[in-house]
Amino acid sequence: MKKHLSVLVFISVFLVSNAQQDYQITHYMFDNVSFNPGYAGMNNNICGTILGRQQWAGFEGSPTTGILNVHAPVEMVRGGIGLTYVNDQLGFEKNNIARLNYSYHLGIGAGQLGIGASLGILQKSIEATWQTPSGNPWQQDQSISGEQMSGVVPDFNLGVFYKTNELYLGISTTHIGGLQMNNLNVQNVHHYWITAGYNYDIMPDIKLRPSLLIKSDASSTIMDINVNALYQNKFWGGITWRVGDEVAPMLGYQHSLGDGSSLRIGYAYGVTTSEIATYSSGSHDIMLNYCFSLAKPPTIEKSKNPRFL
Repeated sequence: MKKHLSVLVFISVFLVSNAQQDYQITHYMFDNVSFNPGYAGMNNNICGTILGRQQWAGFEGSPTTGILNVHAPVEMVRGGIGLTYVNDQLGFEKNNIARLNYSYHLGIGAGQLGIGASLGILQKSIEATWQTPSGNPWQQDQSISGEQMSGVVPDFNLGVFYKTNELYLGISTTHIGGLQMNNLNVQNVHHYWITAGYNYDIMPDIKLRPSLLIKSDASSTIMDINVNALYQNKFWGGITWRVGDEVAPMLGYQHSLGDGSSLRIGYAYGVTTSEIATYSSGSHDIMLNYCFSLAKPPTIEKSKNPRFL
C-alpha cells in the first residue's frame, strides 16, 4: 500500500509542473487521425473509429483513455476533414481534447500525400486533496491554487501523411507552442510523432502488416513496434512491443460489405514488463471501426436493337 501511495504522490507532484506525456493506444495503426491531421480523408471513405484503453488495470489512478475519430474526403476542399475527441484521465488529472482536422491531398508517384493541420481546444482539470512532505498546509504553496482547478488553451497540430496500397509514413507534431496554463501552473508539452507501416502478401490468403509508432516530447521517447497478419481479409492476430513497458498480443476481425463498406473490431491485452507489473494486472485496449463507402454503384444500362426484337 505504501508503494502504491509513493508512486501516486510522485506522479501527482510531477504533473503539477509538467503536462503528462500524450496518451498511448495499442491500436495506433487504426488511429492516425487523432495525432496526425494529414490522414483525414485519406482512405476515400467516411470512417468512424472508437478506441478505449485501460492501462495498468488494478492500479489506483491508472491512465484511462477514450478516443473518437470521424473523417471523410471532401472534393470541394481538395482533401479531407475530420473531428477528433479525446478523454484522458490519469490520477486526479483529466484532459479533454476536441479538434477539427483538415488535410490537403496531393497525388505523388504511386500514392497520395496529405498535408494537414488541426485546430481545437485542450481542457485540463485537477481535483485533489493535497498533502505536503513537511506537513505544512498546502495553501502555503503558491503553485497550488486550489483543490479543484481547471484551464483551457487552444490546441494546434500539424502533420504530413503519405500512403500507397502497400505502405504508409506519417510525421506530425501536436500541442504546438507548448502553451502555459497559468492558473494550473502547468506547461503544455510539445510532442512529435512518427508512424510507418507496410502491407506484404506472404501467401495468397495471408497479408503481413508490420508497423511502428514513435512518440517523443524531446525529453522522453516511447516506441511501439507491431507485427500482425491478416488472414483471408477477415481475421488478424499479432503482437505489439512497447519498448521498456509492455508486450501486447492482439486479435481482430473485419467484415467487408458488398458496397465496399467495412466493419472492424479488435482487442489487445497488454502484459506490463516495467516495475509497475508488480501492482498491475495488465492493460486492455479495444477498437471499433466502421467505414462507409462513398463509391457510387455502377449504373446498369439496357438497350434494345430492333434487329433482335
